[in-house]
Amino acid sequence: MKILYVAPENVTGGFNLFAEGHRKRGNECRWITFFHNQFGFEEDLCLDLWGMPITDWVHKLRSFLNRIQSAPDLPELNGNPPVWRPNSVMEAILYRVRDIKNNSRIKRAISKWNLNDFDIYHFEQGIDLFRSGHWIKELQKRGKGIVAFYHGTDLRNRGVIPAVHSAAVLNLTSEIDLLDRIPGMKYLYLPIDTETLPKRQRSMLRQVLTPDATDNGVIRICHAARNRKLKGSDYIESVVIGLKEKYDIEWVMIENMDHHQALQIKANCDICIDQLTDIGGWGYGASSVESLAMGIPTLTRINSQVADFLGEHPFVPVTRDSLRNELINLIENPKRRQEISEYSLQWVKDRHSIDAVMDTLYSYYSEVGLI
Repeated sequence: MKILYVAPENVTGGFNLFAEGHRKRGNECRWITFFHNQFGFEEDLCLDLWGMPITDWVHKLRSFLNRIQSAPDLPELNGNPPVWRPNSVMEAILYRVRDIKNNSRIKRAISKWNLNDFDIYHFEQGIDLFRSGHWIKELQKRGKGIVAFYHGTDLRNRGVIPAVHSAAVLNLTSEIDLLDRIPGMKYLYLPIDTETLPKRQRSMLRQVLTPDATDNGVIRICHAARNRKLKGSDYIESVVIGLKEKYDIEWVMIENMDHHQALQIKANCDICIDQLTDIGGWGYGASSVESLAMGIPTLTRINSQVADFLGEHPFVPVTRDSLRNELINLIENPKRRQEISEYSLQWVKDRHSIDAVMDTLYSYYSEVGLI
């Protein structure tokens, strides 16, 4: 069997892990992207299409159109599912022009790499090479198995692309809050290979350091964000910096850097904070999975729905009101940090290992008749 992943970019670095999982089961797997990623993740087949959102002029044009229409950059959409439609005649024209400009390049790529010859197609973010859905309509006519995988803003703030939605026989998400947005949506944990992560550089029994303590090293507290507003980063930073008055700690902000570099920095930290909001998704994301897999106690907002869904978990739940006290508790209790660290790695292996994720994915394939 041959599986193809289709995505604007390799935004989390997970495609090589999915490919490894499929290949371990004797299947062929490739992935194509519309443009090169910014974070140093592995590429496979990149089309380098024209007019993509990574381009500076496209970003500026989008912002301009939103301003003149008094529309927010990330509007919250209603509907289950919400459906994408152009916000204006200008936006519709721009997508039409983009499809026309990319038409010959896409057709050459389909021919060169035999992209019509796969059996199952995963459309990440629920998006086709053409905004019109031209290719997915052709694949549907050929009887191909179509899977759509939604990751957040694609469904919350854009909506399903009609052609993709009508063709998909399986809808997946790694975001708990999206499960009710499409009837029959299935949850899939994001895979991680714990063996390839940098080795933890810190002692799990690092003692709490107050001004009166022996100087045997600071406690490093990190936070990673691509969008500070979505995670509550500014507030997190203010709380940690405030604790420096009493404790010998170091604040480590991870942003705007290569993924490999970010992992190396994280491996040299003692505590990780993910997010305080539910704005950009509930619970946790890939960054938290990495920190847990490295045995780093991780704090994040866990609302009641997430808690019910996850059951037992290693996260330290926090809100804006509880963040300071939970940090103090961890700083002052090295043995608690050690206990959390040991449980975290095992939990990741049970939920997020490549084998565990692929077992779930292939069970979904069977349910909808793809295998």
